Amino acid sequence: MSQQVYVLKLKTGEELIARIDTKNMEPTMVLDQPMGIQIMMHPQDQTEHMSSNVQHHLELFPWMMASADKKFTISSDQVLTKGKARDEMEKQYLSAITGLSL
Repeated sequence: MSQQVYVLKLKTGEELIARIDTKNMEPTMVLDQPMGIQIMMHPQDQTEHMSSNVQHHLELFPWMMASADKKFTISSDQVLTKGKARDEMEKQYLSAITGLSL
C-alpha cells in the first residue's frame, strides 16, 4: 500500500492532514491518523497590540479526539480539494503521529 501525506479541504471548511492510500480514492478515502490544521496567532511583542506584530503559525490536533481508531473512511465527495503537504508540514505531521523529532 502506497501512502502519501496530503492536506485536504473538506466541504465543512475543515483542513486536515493525513496519510492516504493513493491507489484507492473513489468513492471513499481512508485517512490514516488524520489531524486537523488550525491557524494560531501569537503577538510577537506583548507590549504592542498592532496587527502587524502578530505571528501566524499552524497547529495540528487529532481530528477525532474521542476515538481510539487510527483510520477513518470518508466519502470522496466530501473533499473539495487535496494537495501534497509541504515538506515542513509533512515533518510536523509525522512528528506528531510518531512522537519522533524529524
